[in-house]
Amino acid sequence: MYRMVTTNLSLSAPLVTAGISSIVSALRKTTPGGKSSTKTVPVKQSKTMSIGVVLERLNAEFPDVTVSKIRFLESEGLITPERTASGYRRFTESDVERLRYILVTQRDNYLPLKVIREQLEAMDNGYVTAIVGGSSSEPLVSPEKFQAPAMTRLTDSDVAEKAGVSVDLIADLVKARLIKPDAAGFFTNDDVAIANTAANLKTLGFDLRSLKSLGNAATRQADLISQVASPIAQGKSDVARQQAEEMAQQMCSLVVSMHASLVKNATREQLGY
Repeated sequence: MYRMVTTNLSLSAPLVTAGISSIVSALRKTTPGGKSSTKTVPVKQSKTMSIGVVLERLNAEFPDVTVSKIRFLESEGLITPERTASGYRRFTESDVERLRYILVTQRDNYLPLKVIREQLEAMDNGYVTAIVGGSSSEPLVSPEKFQAPAMTRLTDSDVAEKAGVSVDLIADLVKARLIKPDAAGFFTNDDVAIANTAANLKTLGFDLRSLKSLGNAATRQADLISQVASPIAQGKSDVARQQAEEMAQQMCSLVVSMHASLVKNATREQLGY
């Protein structure tokens, strides 16, 4: 099945949105003098694919992508796959390229979904360049660093061995609530990182009380993030929790990056360098 598409595009406005918006199916043809001409060309109907096939195609470049993530992006209005009569999602090649653009922009530019949506809308409306939001500076820590840790079953001895510290220090950190075992008494790799960092700070003069104050500061910052993300997680949407997790990861990245800059500036001011 073929359908007819009429194009009338000049050289001064290249199809920068090809592969992202529906304009990808238009084919440009110009005269030798550089002037645009109108030509009717046949365009083959795009094949569609299931969400599982889309996931397979994206996983090599984006291993953290899940079906829930794709559904979440759809709920946010960033992609609009077709639906079959029975309700199944069907994606075109253009949808896949649009997803790839979203994921690359999130990963490399750390832009919030609101800004990415504005960029996509600009492309869909035929702008040559996307809208660039905010500063070009990147957070010191990417949002991906704040994903839930992989399931582990580390004992206190395991944590001590991996972190290169004593079991006594692990006990002190648990007492200070800097690390916390789960209901079964096991720890995560994040606890290993905390223990290792705590040991390094102790060698530089930090005592347990000082370390505990760092933990209290982190808890206060987490409370601020939870105040924003928790109401979203309690929504009735099927992707409410996914949406809250995405937002929390972005906020963690920005809060930690801002905190690092504030600490750096305050230290320079206090020490006069």
